[in-house]
Amino acid sequence: MKKIGLLGTRFTMEADFYQRPFEAGKMQVVVPDEAERILIHERLFSEIELGIIKDSTRQELLGIVKRMIETEGIDSLVLGCTELPLILMKDEFGIPFLNTSAIHIDSIVRYALGD
Repeated sequence: MKKIGLLGTRFTMEADFYQRPFEAGKMQVVVPDEAERILIHERLFSEIELGIIKDSTRQELLGIVKRMIETEGIDSLVLGCTELPLILMKDEFGIPFLNTSAIHIDSIVRYALGD
């Protein structure tokens, strides 16, 4: 993974707390354009967070991911909001979707077990 797409709330996409550690590992983080960030944020808070999962919203999000693959060259995608795996449940377009909730839980369990 060298060029990672990031989806999340506007704060997550516009802050640098994901970018700093990835860039330290020689990986570039790419976020959607401003209009796409607004749309993602609105869908998160007006639908997905409330348990409203619409296929039309899934298609909008996948369209953003596809554009990022085609124009930005992303090779993976960070689902940087706990609700995103509810609507983007599997890898698409031949790139991995990284579920940060699952990654955190796995890390916590390994730590608790002393691994």
